[in-house]
Formats: sequence, structure tokens, C-alpha cells
Amino acid sequence: MRTNSNIRTLTSLLLLIAVFVFFEASISSCASKSSPSGGDKDTLAPRLDTAFPPNQTLFFKADKIILEFDEYLNLKSPQQNININPLLKEDLEIIARGKKVEILLKDTLRPNTTYIISFGKSLADLNEGNENTKFKYVFSTGSYIDSLHLSGTLRKAYSNEPLSNHLVGLYDVKKAEDRDSFLLKERPDYYTFTDETGSFGMSYLGEGDYLMVAFEEKGGTFKLLRRDSPLAFHSDTIRLRPDSLYLYDLVLFEPEPDFRFLNAKQKNSSKIQFAFNKEASNFKVEPLGRAADSSFFLWNKDKDTLNYYFSFKADSLQFKLNYDSLFVDSIYTIRLREMKEPELSINTAIKQLRPWDSLPFRSSMLLKGWNPDSIYKINDKDTLNVSLLPDSTDPFLWYLPPPHPRSFKLRFKPGAFYSEKLQLEDSVDFKVDILKGEDLGTLTFKVVADSAKAMILQIVEENDRILLEQSFRDSTSVLLKNTFPRKLKAFIIIDEDGNGEYTTGDFYQGRQAEKRVPYREELEIRANWELELEWRYRAKQAINKEPLLKSDSTAVGQ
Repeated sequence: MRTNSNIRTLTSLLLLIAVFVFFEASISSCASKSSPSGGDKDTLAPRLDTAFPPNQTLFFKADKIILEFDEYLNLKSPQQNININPLLKEDLEIIARGKKVEILLKDTLRPNTTYIISFGKSLADLNEGNENTKFKYVFSTGSYIDSLHLSGTLRKAYSNEPLSNHLVGLYDVKKAEDRDSFLLKERPDYYTFTDETGSFGMSYLGEGDYLMVAFEEKGGTFKLLRRDSPLAFHSDTIRLRPDSLYLYDLVLFEPEPDFRFLNAKQKNSSKIQFAFNKEASNFKVEPLGRAADSSFFLWNKDKDTLNYYFSFKADSLQFKLNYDSLFVDSIYTIRLREMKEPELSINTAIKQLRPWDSLPFRSSMLLKGWNPDSIYKINDKDTLNVSLLPDSTDPFLWYLPPPHPRSFKLRFKPGAFYSEKLQLEDSVDFKVDILKGEDLGTLTFKVVADSAKAMILQIVEENDRILLEQSFRDSTSVLLKNTFPRKLKAFIIIDEDGNGEYTTGDFYQGRQAEKRVPYREELEIRANWELELEWRYRAKQAINKEPLLKSDSTAVGQ
């Protein structure tokens, strides 16, 4: 009996071990197939749990605010993102610990004033980085919370592009009495920043009369850094009153700068460049002590750079500068350095031509002449000797004249062109395709306006190069016949001063930049296609009339 009992005991023990091993194996097998789930991903931004003093406190007298949120925080760049309206002379001191944010007020608060602390993009949770961009803490040192708000958009005057991260400020009209300097000295009473769409909004504003100005804020000063900095402004005084909706479309422009001579630099062994900050064709530069036939001047296309070319050796050069009363016979000395001679080359950016077009070439140096026996026009039927013709105004520009009945290759052999000291050393080929009639397209574009104001029609290429400008009143028409297939854009400039060109604004004279209105569709010229379009422009139409942000009605404490 004892033996049977022992056997049963041993059997039970072995069975228990087997069950245990099977159970362990099952757990291991399950664990290898999947990892434990942590639940759904957190997509909620931090929300205010408690605040001391409470949000929207009246008769506020505290010098410290404690905010506790419902999850742990990652407070991002608080000094840049957390702002208070109206501005204080002393910056806020901000301390973040776990779920709490402490804000220390180091400045005396105005009586009977509503203050708004905006957190911008700083308020994010620790784990997932979810941002609460709408949170505001509001309090009043008086008996009520101001409730007025305004909104609008900011765009660039000439291009109509929305502008982000620009300060939009409201200034009490009393501060703005000295229009010439208050933006350099005063900080705005209320302010906000535009978002990525150029939209802005201000809430909890008090009644008052203000001037609205927008500019790019730099350095944390909340002031305009230079008098000629780009800015936007609303022309009329803004009178904030209850029960009104305020929407503003601001247009930022670059003021016309005061004329400045920037510098003169030696660019190579035979070239000096005079640089200006704007068109300077009235500026006079005269070399001293040098024969006129050994040098010459040439303006660039925009006439803001004057190039002086010379062909003699010298240690230094002197120039007499004169521009009205700015430079009255001023003497400018340039000490010359030993510099490498420029290489002799010729280039063209043109790869396609119509049969009747000239082919332009630009040389890197002033050329003395050409050797026609070394220039060949090669096509599938014959090879011809040709010569280039000089441009009448630009000594570095040359042309191969038409006709061009078929595609060709232009070959410059050694010695084909030469300067005073150098000649072409290696052969150069340029391949040019000639487009036929079916490769070209025609566009007729007509503009009819319901206004007798002076206007300018602009046709612009994709690289923003102006193809043509045409002044008109009432209506005008443009014919682009047998032209290259491409996409164009059209604009109307409201030529307020009637000078035939775009005029920027002037804040100090209270003048807005001229409006540049885009045609809503692209003008596409297609091969072997004739397109006729008509733009009926209504003077009352406005660009971006409805702001992207109607108002900032976000509830506080969320």
C-alpha cells in the first residue's frame, strides 16, 4: 500500500510540473506575439484645472498668478510666446514646474484696465506635444472685463502675399501725435502677431481712439527699428465702441528710401563698381587725371549700379562725386589691388528662337572685334560664315541677326573674337532650335474698367519678370502674336498719382501704396492656339475683402 501511495504521489507531482511548464510556455508564447497595449494616443492639449486668482478676476491686486493644468507641461520658449496686453514696462517672469505655471508681475498695473495674457504656442503637454494655442488668462483692475475685439489680415502690397509673424499694434492717438517718431519711441497699447495665413485678432479691448500699425518686430523692443522700415497702417483713426464689428485689411509696403551712395569697390583688374541703394542716374562720377578714351562708364539695367571700365595701370584712382547737395565735388579715392585678369568668354541664355529673332550674346570683356572666317552657322543643309553685330548702347552685347529658317549650331573657332590682350583659345558651340508657326501661340487680352482713373496693365512672366506695362484709362488691349508657349500673370495697378509706374506708400505723409490687383486666372499661351480673354474690372472690388479671421472669440480658461 505504501508503494502504491508513493507512486500516486510521484504521478501527481509530475502532472503538476507538466501543467506548470505548459502554463509558462503559453505565457511566453503569448508575450512573443504582441506587446501590451498602452491605450489610445493622447491627442488632447493641456487644459486649465485651477487658477489663483481665478480667471477673469475683477479688482485684481495680486503680483503673482498660479495656473495649474490637467497634465504635465512642456512650456516652449515662454519669453517669446507668452505676452501680456496692454504691455508692461517690465517683462513677465515665468516659472514652470510639472503641471504648474507661475507668472510674476513686476510692474505696477494701470487702474480700471483689462489685461490679457496669451500663451501662443508655448503651452504643450510633456509626452505628445499637443499645443493649446487658444488659452488666455484675463483679469481686470477695475469692475468689469472689456469685451471689444477686432480682426483682419496683413499682406504685402506689391505681391499680395500674406505675412506671418508680424506685429499689429494699436496706439492711443495721443501717443501718435508726433507721427515722425512715435513708432521709434513708443510701444503699442495693444498688440498681436499675424499667423501663417496673415490673419490677426485682438480681444478684450477697451473703448478708445487708436492708430493701427503693423511691422516686423525684432529684438523684443516692440518698436520700429528704423524710420524707413517696411510697415502697414490703417489710414483713419480707429474708434473702438461697443456693439460694432471691426475688420481690417492692412497692406505692408517698403517706403521709398532716402538716396544713399553705398560704396565703390574694385571688382577685377579693369573694373570698379559704384553701388547705390536706388536708381541713381542723376549721380555724376568723374574720373580725375585720366584720358577719356582709356575708360568708360556703364549703368546696369536698374541704374542702381555704375560700372567703370579702364585699360591702364595705376596704383590708385580718384573720382569726383556729385549729386545735388549730397555730394558737392566730393573726392573719392580707390587704391587698386593686384587682381586676376578676367577670362575671355561669350555666352547666351537663348536656346529657342523664332525665325525673325536676333540671337543675343554677352561677352565677359570689352571686345576689339570679330573674325568672320572663324564663326560658322551650321544646319542640316549647309555651313555659312557669319558675323555678329554690336549693340548700340551696350559694348558687351552682340547679336546674330535673322533670318533663321531652320535650327542651327553656331560654332566659334579659336580666334573668332578678341579683346585688347586676349583672344578665344578654344572652340565653342551653341545649339539653337528654331520654332515653327505651329510651335507658337497667340494671346489677345482686353481689360475694360468701370473707372476713369489712370491705370497700368502689367503682364508678368513666371519668374516675376515684367513682360510689358501699359498705361490706360477705361480700357486697353494687348496682342501677343506668335509667341512662345508659357504661363503669364496679369495685374492692374491703380495709378493714383498718374506717373505711369507703381508708387509705394509713405506713412509719414499718410499715403498708402498703390493697389496692385491680380487677375484671378493664369494666362496660358499654348502652341498652335489663339486665346482671347477679357477682364472686366470693377473699381469697388477689393482683394481679400473678407479677412480670414472674423474675430477672436475664444473662451478664456480653456
